[in-house]
Amino acid sequence: MTAYFIIDLNVPNPQKLAEYEAAANPLLKKHGAKVLTRATADDYDVIEGNWRPRRLVILEYPSLEAIHQFYNDPEFQPAKKARQAVRGAVANAIAVEGAPRRREDGAYFVIDITVSNLDLMKQFEDANHMVRKHGGTFLVRSDQYDVIEGNWHPQQILIEQFTSRQAIHDMYNDPENEALKALRQSASSAQALAVDGFRGYAR
Repeated sequence: MTAYFIIDLNVPNPQKLAEYEAAANPLLKKHGAKVLTRATADDYDVIEGNWRPRRLVILEYPSLEAIHQFYNDPEFQPAKKARQAVRGAVANAIAVEGAPRRREDGAYFVIDITVSNLDLMKQFEDANHMVRKHGGTFLVRSDQYDVIEGNWHPQQILIEQFTSRQAIHDMYNDPENEALKALRQSASSAQALAVDGFRGYAR
C-alpha cells in the first residue's frame, strides 16, 4: 500500500542542506519515492495552530517497507550522519500508510490533530463532503504510523490533496464549514498547514 514519509526538517546551514538533498535524491529514486513537497515558509500558509517548520518534506513511497529500506540503506547513512552532525539540525519524521495520489499537481493540507473528546470528534466525519466539495482528496487519515526520526508523535495525522493553496483556504473559510470547524475545535486541537506541491530543487 502507498505510504507517505513526512519530515519536519531544520538544517540551519543552507550549503549542508543542499549537499544532503543532492546526496539523498538518487536514493529516493532508487527506493521508488516521489517528492510531493519540499516546502519552506514561502511555500505554505499556517491554517491553524503554530506549526512553522523551516522545511516540510512529504515523500510518497510504494510502501512503508520502502521507507524503512530507504532510511536504513547503507548508501544513505553518510548523508544522514552528515545532516545530523550539522549544528542545530533537527528532524522529526514519521511514516504512515495512505491512499495513492490521484493528481500530479496541487497543494497539500497537512493536519496534526490531538483529540480531547472522541465521541464529539466522531461527528466531524461529516466534514468529508467539504473536502470533496472543494476538489480535495484524502491521502492519509491515520493514527497508525512509524516514528522514523525525532520525537514527533501526532495523535492523528491527515493529508489531503487539493488543486491549490487557495482551494484549501476556500474550504477552510467556506460558510458551510463554520459549524463543522467549531465542532472539531471543541473536540480537538490542531496544527495545520496548506503547503504547495514540489516544484523543483532550486532552494
